Amino acid sequence: MQYQRTLGPLQGMAMTVTTFVGTGLMILPAMSVAQAGSFAFYAWLITATIIVPVAFVFAFLGGRFPSAGGASHYIGKVLGKKAERAVGWLFLSILFVGPAVAIKVAAAYLAVLLNLTESSVFLLSVITLIGMLLFSIAGMKNSANFQTGVVVCLISTVLALFILSGAPFSSNITNRPQSWPELETTLLATGTIFWCFLGIEVMAHMGAEFKNPSRDFPIALLGGIALVVMLYLATVLMIAEYKVYGNEFTNSQSLALLVGSLLGEEARRWFALGAYIIAFSNVGTYILGFARMVQSMASQRAIPQYFNILSNKGTPVRAVSLVGLACLLSLLLVEFFGTQMEWLIEMTNGAFLLIYTLTCITAIKSLESRFRWVAVLATFSCLMMIVFIGQNMLFAVLVFVLAFAWESLKIQNPPMPEDKIHVQ
Repeated sequence: MQYQRTLGPLQGMAMTVTTFVGTGLMILPAMSVAQAGSFAFYAWLITATIIVPVAFVFAFLGGRFPSAGGASHYIGKVLGKKAERAVGWLFLSILFVGPAVAIKVAAAYLAVLLNLTESSVFLLSVITLIGMLLFSIAGMKNSANFQTGVVVCLISTVLALFILSGAPFSSNITNRPQSWPELETTLLATGTIFWCFLGIEVMAHMGAEFKNPSRDFPIALLGGIALVVMLYLATVLMIAEYKVYGNEFTNSQSLALLVGSLLGEEARRWFALGAYIIAFSNVGTYILGFARMVQSMASQRAIPQYFNILSNKGTPVRAVSLVGLACLLSLLLVEFFGTQMEWLIEMTNGAFLLIYTLTCITAIKSLESRFRWVAVLATFSCLMMIVFIGQNMLFAVLVFVLAFAWESLKIQNPPMPEDKIHVQ
């Protein structure tokens, strides 16, 4: 199958921005300020600096070896099919820690809209999840365009707020760490901020669709990252200036609280509606993406064939149901154990970081000799982030080791002549 080469650098840059901007903008700036205080601004700069070599690696890999398989394809090319499938299991494991964060953020903004208290968030989360599953099953063809539109509105709103706020940049909200305890506080916040950059591997999947991948893809990815960092930094400055951060519930509603401080109560509720729609469509799209992964794994006999069935509209309904069940279980466990979103975010970051580390290691062998120093630097950057995330890496390592062991030990069944899939 040949992909249509229709993307240029500007379109790719727009896609990069919309990939990285979503629910993260609604909570990460407030969380980083709550963690690092006046050092948060520099924590974002440090994280962006660390991620740039990794972005270069994905840009080079996506440009020179365009593949819809993305990170798992690059890893499998060097480390073999077992590692490639283990990465697939690792992606799937994120279901138990990642979506719950975004669903709770959406529920927090719904609580603002309905003027409800923190105690309502769990019920609103379950209702939101059900809606997201229906959204995914519907398989809306224009969902990507809709999501892009609402994210552009979010970006425009943040820029307008920054202008209205007088572009705050006072010294009391942007202190530079000057001692080891201050630097340690700053570096620990990078473990949370890393969530912002999850999606680099998604952009690598698009390498095959650029008109000139080796030239356009690096420009799109790196130019997009620069715009994203500036947008997040502007939000961090405003949140620090107006002090709309604190506990988990406050952080989840931070942008709505900021709008309320600048424009009043009515504007706050309207913004909460827009933020909820953005989070809803964002997570709904990711749920469908996870479902497609489940269906793909079923077609490869990694999991039961039952989940390989498609509806008449081509939607993996059974896979969506499995994904929904996993998300519901995650929400129940989070509610029962009182798990902090910060912990869930760092667990998710750990899974993606392991995938990025493996990709950078394999890039040392895959890329031409003149680019290998970038792969080495990117690997070192990933190892630095692993140190910052610390023990929350254990989840990702355990899942990958168990998945690799399972793929190594299981008996391969001979493929059937034809899988029975219902497609209209």
